[in-house]
Amino acid sequence: MKKTLFYVVGIAALSMLASCGGNSQQSAEADTAAKAGESAGTYTVDAAGSNLEWRGWKIVATGEHKGTIGIKAGSLSVEGGKVVAGSFVIDMNSIKNTDLTDTGYQKKLVGHLMAEDFFNVAKFPTGKFEIVSVEEKASEGNTHEVSGNLTLRDSTRKITFPATIKVEGNTVTATGKATINRLEWGINYDSKNLGLAEAAQKKVKDGIVNKEMEIAISLKATK
Repeated sequence: MKKTLFYVVGIAALSMLASCGGNSQQSAEADTAAKAGESAGTYTVDAAGSNLEWRGWKIVATGEHKGTIGIKAGSLSVEGGKVVAGSFVIDMNSIKNTDLTDTGYQKKLVGHLMAEDFFNVAKFPTGKFEIVSVEEKASEGNTHEVSGNLTLRDSTRKITFPATIKVEGNTVTATGKATINRLEWGINYDSKNLGLAEAAQKKVKDGIVNKEMEIAISLKATK
């Protein structure tokens, strides 16, 4: 791989948590998705007003990249003024980089993210997030704790993260952020170097892509 691509890591967008080292939230086996009752109202996700933001960084050396991924479609179920279920589809073909100004470099980076050793978009053009549970839990400016099944490539794992959710009239807004271990979803780029001892890692030219990545979700849905 070209050296300019060594510090790329991608995805997939919830807003408030990560640091650049061992802080990933442990994922678990996928769980049963939440189901809404018959009285629940359906709110359709506004694809234009929603997205994912991704951020990745190197270990040992410095450097990071960030960008966005679009949300293709989705819906949320609201019952008693609370979000109780829902899901959305992630459009992996919409991956963008937002920190680079060199368009040629930007194109190479995005092409690498779409390639087989990252998200393999040709084979897996969409991802998905499906709510398992939503719990009211105030913490560090957030209002809820959300658990859900995140699908990237051909792997589905459950993640839990803090979020801020507001139901106001015919509109639902939700934001949240999680730091995940990309290896758990089969995003294995640079995984051999990750297994090196720290002294050996420092000798790797241009650094090593961290196994952790941050994803931030911003959703807007209307009834």
